[in-house]
Amino acid sequence: MIGRLRAARFALKRRLRLTDRPTFVAYTGFVEGGCIRLKGRVLEDEGVFDAPHSNSAIRNLWLTFKRYETDEIVGAKVSWDVVGQTGSVVSGEDGYFEIGIEGIEPPPGSGPWLPVQLKLETARHYEFEPKYAEGAVRLVSPRARFGIISDIDDTIIHTGAFKMLRHWRIVTANSPEARTAFPGVSHFYRALCEGADGPQTNPIFYVSSSPWNLFDIFERFMALKGIPRGPMLLRNLSEDAMGWLMRRHHGHKDRMIDRLMEAYPHLNFVLIGDSGQRDSSVYAQAVERHKGRVVAVHIHDVRPGEAPSQVEADLERIEAAGVPTTLGRTLSEAARLAERLGLAASGTLEAVEAEIAAEDDKSKRFGRFPVIVQP
Repeated sequence: MIGRLRAARFALKRRLRLTDRPTFVAYTGFVEGGCIRLKGRVLEDEGVFDAPHSNSAIRNLWLTFKRYETDEIVGAKVSWDVVGQTGSVVSGEDGYFEIGIEGIEPPPGSGPWLPVQLKLETARHYEFEPKYAEGAVRLVSPRARFGIISDIDDTIIHTGAFKMLRHWRIVTANSPEARTAFPGVSHFYRALCEGADGPQTNPIFYVSSSPWNLFDIFERFMALKGIPRGPMLLRNLSEDAMGWLMRRHHGHKDRMIDRLMEAYPHLNFVLIGDSGQRDSSVYAQAVERHKGRVVAVHIHDVRPGEAPSQVEADLERIEAAGVPTTLGRTLSEAARLAERLGLAASGTLEAVEAEIAAEDDKSKRFGRFPVIVQP
């Protein structure tokens, strides 16, 4: 039914000459069971991805509408080239394509990111010159000691997802410049990723219920804020739009955590999330399913009040399984615990608290969202 409606809509657009030129985006990939996995999407280019930063709420609301009201291109051919091996894939009904390549041997000394050359060659009913892009697949060093799995919304980026309607201006912001990182995130995450092979020794993966429609904003935001790059495992909105609107997160996050645990059986993981989307429940269940694989859990407390809730009960379950946890409005206690467990170098806590203090000073002077510094 959905496919027929999409086809009828596209036929009408063609008849009215309202179609836009094709474009495509490559998401960050990773290695799973010895197979390189890289996902992407082919869409009509409506000027959303390269739109300049704007402070206009009306313009941002329009761009956000266009970002979610995508015009997917079915049957587009995308060719790939990795370390001399080549092949091609075709986009599906929702415009997504996924590359799975086995038997790739990265050149000695390569990493932590393996480039994948991509070319959008053809798309049915469209005339255009081939378009090129470069994807990237995360390689994991044999000297990595652990991995990090982190949420995004209200864990590293202030989005107000817990109170979406109240913070609609933040939620609809269409550029990374319009979004704010929680203080201390860049220092803390870089400290966790640092290891024997340099600043990206320990891999970080971003598991979020946000849709792939926001990938480019997240990617540019992390680069802008100095937050370590990592593969993102986001949600296909076309498959579960109602689940996203109703803020149902468990199924997607559960599956992605299980997938990463299976993909990297030699790694244990640090889990980082927030109290607004029931990450504590997701993580408590993950600790029980993957006994001995979780080394620490931190929950960023974004609740408006201080009354105990399900979050505390979940953390008690995690602690009972022998996994240390922290719950706080800042990353101070998480940094302290990471230093104590040897997950981060000495001085991490000091750097995180310095950034928190600096941001707190800015919020007082410029009226930004308050930063609560815990004793």
